[in-house]
Amino acid sequence: MSKTLSLIAAGAMLAALPALAHAQAASGQAHPDFTGAWIVSPYKAKLTPSDGKPVPLKPEAKKVYDQHLAAAAKGDRTWDETTICLPEGLPRLELINEPFEIMQKSNAMYFVAQNRLPWRAYFNEKLPDDPDPMYLGYHVAKWDGAKLVIDSAGFRDASVLDDSGIPHSEKLHLTATYAMGADKKTMTVNWRIEDPDTFTRPWTASATFKRMPASFQFPEEVCAAKLQSTAPKR
Repeated sequence: MSKTLSLIAAGAMLAALPALAHAQAASGQAHPDFTGAWIVSPYKAKLTPSDGKPVPLKPEAKKVYDQHLAAAAKGDRTWDETTICLPEGLPRLELINEPFEIMQKSNAMYFVAQNRLPWRAYFNEKLPDDPDPMYLGYHVAKWDGAKLVIDSAGFRDASVLDDSGIPHSEKLHLTATYAMGADKKTMTVNWRIEDPDTFTRPWTASATFKRMPASFQFPEEVCAAKLQSTAPKR
């Protein structure tokens, strides 16, 4: 092909890009924008398996969970480290009855919750092989068509999966799939939960979320327990 024809062909390809992008958006192939504040709806204190069966806890883990339930029934939540202002962990942080915000960028997804540690998932990265456990773990993101998929691992075992107190170990591996609703005002998140030290098999659970109004702003909030624990003694 001559140089002139090559230039003409390149120009034609560039001219076609806007139309191609428009066609992809119209066909649903473009990535949806999850940016905004979201809240779980309806709120559920317990993460329930999608298959309707009980959480597949191993005997020792079930014993721990039963202890959490029994203590909570008596008003004792000392097993819950959020009572001393430590982070909820995941997926619990998204399941509490408070909004969280997603900020979508080309290289990463950022998640921010009120008065809590933010976390982020980078695209085109991989999870560390031997991470130092953290409350919110480590995350990598990818697109599966119009769905956002986030793999997470490296969690501290001090947190629990939900408000009811389902335990986990440091071998917890979460795969969260975010799907935007057709109205762009709702989204569904499906979690695949793997933890060979806690569960007899991998299991899945899901929740729906509604988008908060564009005018929504997080109110100012502090953790009284944290202030009390760090106050100087008199």
